[in-house]
Amino acid sequence: MCKRSNASGGFTLLEMLFVLVVVGLLVGLTMPRFAAGLEQRELLAQRKMIEDQLRELPHRVRLNARPMQLPLDFNQADMGDGLPPLQLPKGWTITFMPPLEISILGTCSPSLASVSKSDSSNMDAAYRLEAITCELKPLPN
Repeated sequence: MCKRSNASGGFTLLEMLFVLVVVGLLVGLTMPRFAAGLEQRELLAQRKMIEDQLRELPHRVRLNARPMQLPLDFNQADMGDGLPPLQLPKGWTITFMPPLEISILGTCSPSLASVSKSDSSNMDAAYRLEAITCELKPLPN
């Protein structure tokens, strides 16, 4: 005689609960690191956007044939192309020492630019804007 088993070969409720607890613990341990990495990448992308705007500014000044001095003209609503000189993400600041002057030919006076995020000191960066060419060169921290 053949003995039949009523077991269907599935998982018990206790086994399923154990697996869910283990998965929940793993997710709980890895998500904070993953979220911190995403935030760091977002801050780096914002800083890169500011750098790109600084590189593009002399071209915009030349196209609009209006000289500019930063930070004096920083709050100017429209450079003539419908945009302000720089659009900084929330919480970011930029300072120029001495003030950055850009002629209508798109040439710059030498200046140092310091970019910082108010709540994150590890995102601070400093740049040298070369005379005449306006080339943006990062300074070592």
